[in-house]
Amino acid sequence: MINLSHTIIKKSIILIAFFALVNTTIVAQSYNKSSSFKSYWQINASGGTSLFFGDIKQYQFWPVSSNENEWRFAGGLMLNKQISPVFGIRGQAIYGNLAGTRRSWNKYFESNYIEFNLNTTVSIRNIISKYKAKQFWDAYIIVGIGITNYNTELKDLTTKQVLREVGYGNGKSFGGRTLQGILTGGLGLDFRLSDKWNINLESSNKIMNSDDMDAWVSGFIYDVYNYTSIGISYKFGVKKKSKENDEYNYFETKENNIRETEYDYYGTNPVEPPKVDALDITPIVAVSTYKEEPTEVIVVTEEPLESIIIEEEVVTLLNTLEYRVQISAKYNRELSIQNLGVKFNIPTNQIKENNYNGFYIYTVGSFTTYEQAREKRNQLRHNGIGDAFVVAFKDGHRLNKLPQ
Repeated sequence: MINLSHTIIKKSIILIAFFALVNTTIVAQSYNKSSSFKSYWQINASGGTSLFFGDIKQYQFWPVSSNENEWRFAGGLMLNKQISPVFGIRGQAIYGNLAGTRRSWNKYFESNYIEFNLNTTVSIRNIISKYKAKQFWDAYIIVGIGITNYNTELKDLTTKQVLREVGYGNGKSFGGRTLQGILTGGLGLDFRLSDKWNINLESSNKIMNSDDMDAWVSGFIYDVYNYTSIGISYKFGVKKKSKENDEYNYFETKENNIRETEYDYYGTNPVEPPKVDALDITPIVAVSTYKEEPTEVIVVTEEPLESIIIEEEVVTLLNTLEYRVQISAKYNRELSIQNLGVKFNIPTNQIKENNYNGFYIYTVGSFTTYEQAREKRNQLRHNGIGDAFVVAFKDGHRLNKLPQ
């Protein structure tokens, strides 16, 4: 019988794990997302080894494969919501088998279980380095809580006679299975195959709040089992960009939090040049008074100089609007163009600095159409500048938004 102190310890562990998970979720929701990150859903299918660590086991860590093989297998399905570059929340269901052998005791056990858990993932890579939308790999920590529902048979190693059953109609879960709470902790590696598909490797330990999964109560008071798997994930539910709102970019400062919106421009509403009134040219008629040759002469005088000046003004007005690609900004402090060039692998003579609403902004390129600037933006994003976006300038000054 488990005494009162053991019961208190179990309940305390579950309570601490619950508050840790809730706190992690709150932190994740308040995490300031990278401008190039879009939250998404994933569905995952996995399979791998399911190994037991407890009293009925031949060696402490390594499983045996003879005289009742301890190697067992399991499979799982999982739904994941990635809410920021660092944090994800997942719900998982696992069906698996476990086995253990203790030759000196002439005993072994076999068990099958159905596990449901809720866990959170914390990206190690995206904490250490800047998030990139198309990064090839990621490493992450797994922390969570759950329940496991199991049936177990303890048998004599020589005669195969069943010595004790746990579950099998005597438990409180569905089908008479035994129900126990678990804590989950582990590590994972994720590899990007395409925009939609990922492959992942995970290993997580499940610590139970009892010592009865192997139907033998002695020694360490908590049984542990491990699920190490390889899985494949499909990404869906990524919010698509609308035609009127292509993307947004955040500039974070201690004093201001300014949101700049880049509107997608497809050329349906081109910028019209200002209308210029046509030059009125009035012919001057001169009639000669010479009597011998009374000829009427019509003379037309034009003002070519004034006309040329007007044409030059029209050209100047048309050329005041330009599109650039913004790559960085800093509030109230200049950045080193030399450092930006090295960081983004861009020649420094192509980087321009301007001041806008207290920000020092840095742009590249000068294009007459949005489409040209968008191609340059996509190229920069592909080269690792995930938050590059198109801006418009008129007379050398940055506009609040792109022209409609």
